Amino acid sequence: NSHKICESCFAKIQTTVNTNSKPCPSCRCHYDDPPHRNLDLESIVEKSNVELSCTRPLCQVEMTKAKLLEHEDECEFRTVPCPNTTCKKKILFKQLEAHFKIVHQNKCFKVEKLLVQAEIYEVELETKLEPIIDYHLGVLENNKVQFYPQCVKRNGVWYFWVKIKGGPSLASQWKFSAKAENETTGYRMEFTGPVHPVDLETDQVMETDDFLRMSDKNVVKLENAGSFVVFKVFK
Repeated sequence: NSHKICESCFAKIQTTVNTNSKPCPSCRCHYDDPPHRNLDLESIVEKSNVELSCTRPLCQVEMTKAKLLEHEDECEFRTVPCPNTTCKKKILFKQLEAHFKIVHQNKCFKVEKLLVQAEIYEVELETKLEPIIDYHLGVLENNKVQFYPQCVKRNGVWYFWVKIKGGPSLASQWKFSAKAENETTGYRMEFTGPVHPVDLETDQVMETDDFLRMSDKNVVKLENAGSFVVFKVFK
């Protein structure tokens, strides 16, 4: 098959069940999967103003390749993991808010002030024997930007991070700080770093080192009547 096809169009062709391959729209012969790259045509397209369609199913956007790469990172038709780590579903980005309301019955808590102005939220720490624990802390909104704070325990280690309803470009504009302190002894753990795009899976977040990390031993030292992680999100 010598018919040419762009990456966007190839992604939208459905695989034939019997052959487990994708048929050419013109002649119905089958492409290799993935198809062979045509470097000469790629070079021509990259240097031209030819508009390509988005590879995300249902998205009708068309733009030059340079702009398309940035668009696809933020496309509302991309699938993302639910920020609630107890949920294993992949959801269309544009349906996230409805998913939280219908599946998790989570309300969106709107914050009138800028988060940097000491808008503090708390998640109570406790030591348990279970190796895996998930605390989803709801949805926070400031000026139409939504955040998803999350605290999990994996194999004796606690992790706290914040995701944003957005891709890498929006996430890069925000940071969060988190602190856990035993007010009686003065012992504390703290972290400041970037928020994460909603696109990252739990394992991907844990590979970044951009979170507050505490061992069970740390949490024991932090425990008292007022043991909390307090955090804020800011630009």
